[in-house]
Parts: sequence; structure tokens; C-alpha cells
Amino acid sequence: MRKRPFSRVLLAGLALVLAAAVIRFGWIYRTGRETILTSATLKSALDIADLSTAEFQYRGIAEVYEQNRPTVLRCRVCYSATVKAGIDLNRMEDPVIDHEAKKVILRLPEIQLKAGIVDEDEMRTMPANASVSLPEMRKASLADAEKEAKASGELTRTARENLESTIRGWLYPLLKQKGYTLVFE
Repeated sequence: MRKRPFSRVLLAGLALVLAAAVIRFGWIYRTGRETILTSATLKSALDIADLSTAEFQYRGIAEVYEQNRPTVLRCRVCYSATVKAGIDLNRMEDPVIDHEAKKVILRLPEIQLKAGIVDEDEMRTMPANASVSLPEMRKASLADAEKEAKASGELTRTARENLESTIRGWLYPLLKQKGYTLVFE
């Protein structure tokens, strides 16, 4: 009985190369129709509502005040929170397409920062015997984390860079095929 391992490996290799070529050059999916670049085409490529582009861990100290006397400090709360930065793509304006210059101009909505998760196991009060409820501690911690995150320009700058990179990645195949460039404003 004669074995032919080399011919089987060669045939399997040729089949893989052929399959890769079909996938890469899209011979199966070609319909013979040309795609026209419009703002609706670009918006459908970005069809997602909330896009979170950065997530930051934040540790801080929040102050809890008396309910009836907002100037009287009850205690301080040490906390650890997660702040997410992102945008609502539904609020994005339609892209401006300059067919002569072959460029697409996107105006992105403002980056929104939201503190979402407070690790309740790491929450501590100062003084340790302070009588404050968990919901009060969470509310003060979330408010403090959002305030601190908004004060930091680095968080929004990083989120915007991530957002632009993500959108470039989504639209690159469509724009490259037509010879267009993407510009953010």
C-alpha cells in the first residue's frame, strides 16, 4: 500500500490558498453593481447608538453632607469607580462629502463621561463610625467621580483619539475603495 502524504498536503495547501484568494478579493460576493458613496452609506456603516471609547479606573474621596444643612459635612467616602467615555452616534451630524477633493468630513458629538460602577467592597467612610447609608455613599461617589473626570482633559482627549481610530477602522475599507480620505472636525 503506497502512501501519498505529500500530494495530500499539496492539495490541502492549494485549497487554502484558493479559499484565501476568494475571501480576500471577494470573488464570491461581487454583484457587478457599483457602491455609491453617500452620507447615508457612511451612517449605516456606523449604525450603533452608544459607543464607549475609553474606560478609566478612578479612586477618590467624596464628601457627604447633611441633607437639611448642605454646608455641614457628615463624612468622607473613599471609593473606587469606573468612568466610561463615549458618544451617542445618533447625535452625530451627517457626514459632509466633498466629491471633488475626495474627502469625507465628520463632525463628532461631544464626548460624554459617565461614572458607572462603584466597587462597594472598597468603599470606606472617614470617620469609620459615620452613619451613612450605602445609597448615599454611592450617590456621592458617582457624583464626585464624574466631576473629577470632567475636570481632567486627558480623559476626553484619550477618548476622542480612540473614537477617531475606531471610526477610521470602520470606514477605511469603504473609503479606500473609492479613494477618499477621512477628516474629523
